[in-house]
Amino acid sequence: MNDPTNSMEPTEDPKEPATRNEAVYANPAEIFASCGKPYVTFRRRHDPTVVDYLTHLAPTPARVLDLGCGPGTLALDLAESGMRITAVDASQEMLNEGRTWAKRRGVSHAIEWRCADAATLGQVDRLGTFDGAVIADAFHWLDRPRVLRALDTVVRPGGFVAVVGYRAPQTQREWWHPLLVKLREKHLGAADLAGPSTPYIRPEVGHEAMVRASPFNRVSVLRADYRRVYTLDELVGLQRTFAYSSSATLGERQEAFEADVRSTLSVLQPNGLFAATLQAAVIVGRRPESR
Repeated sequence: MNDPTNSMEPTEDPKEPATRNEAVYANPAEIFASCGKPYVTFRRRHDPTVVDYLTHLAPTPARVLDLGCGPGTLALDLAESGMRITAVDASQEMLNEGRTWAKRRGVSHAIEWRCADAATLGQVDRLGTFDGAVIADAFHWLDRPRVLRALDTVVRPGGFVAVVGYRAPQTQREWWHPLLVKLREKHLGAADLAGPSTPYIRPEVGHEAMVRASPFNRVSVLRADYRRVYTLDELVGLQRTFAYSSSATLGERQEAFEADVRSTLSVLQPNGLFAATLQAAVIVGRRPESR
C-alpha cells in the first residue's frame, strides 16, 4: 500500500482499509497474538545503515526508550551498539520472546523489558528520563499525538524521537505483494484486520507530518536503499508475523492460505528466490531549542 504509513517489511501494510483518525485499539496486546516466535524467526533485522545512524544520535552510552518493541528486533541491535534500552510493548508474548533472544545474543544486561500500552506511557512508574526514543514499524498502531505528548515528558532536553520504518512512504511494492493481497482476500475477505477480531485503523496523516506537529518539530529524515532476498519458505513464514495473516487471525484457514501462497509463488519464481530493493526511512524529531 503506497500511503503515508507504508513503512514495513514486504507485505506488512494492509492494502486500503477504511480511513479514521488515530489508532486506538481496545486490546493492543491482541494485535500480534501468536506472532512472537515467527517474528524472531522470519522478520529481518534492520539494515546496518539505519542502526548506525540511530547509534550516533546521542552520546554513548545513551539511555533509549523503544516503544512497540516487539521481541526487540531493533532494541537488541541498539543494545549491541552500546545503548541502554528500556523496551516497552503491550504484548507479554513478544516480551518473553525478546528476553530469550536477548539472552541468546548476550545483551540481557543492557535491556529492561516493560509490558505496557504505549498510550499510557506517562502512567508507567519510574521510567525516568531518556536521551531518546525509537518507534520502529509500530507508529501506525499507536495513538500518535498522545504518544508524542507523553514522550515530551520523558525525553530530556536535547533528546530525540526517531520513527523507523523498513519502507519509506511512496516506495514501490514488490511484484509479489498484490498476489498476497488477493490470497488474503480469498481466505479472510476484503477487510484488513489488526489481529484476530479487530479491523485495522488507517491513520489519516503521515508519520513525518505527525512528528512536525509535535513538540519534536525540528525534523530530519534519512532514507537508505537496501536489498533483500527471501526464500519461498521465508516469505511463507513471514506471513505469520503480520497482524492480518497471523496464525491467530487465520485460525483453521492458515494451512490452506499458506498452501496457496506457496503454490502461487513457486509457479511464478521456480528458483525459490525473491529479491527486492527496498528503502528504509528514519524520521528524527527534536525540540526547536535543541542544538
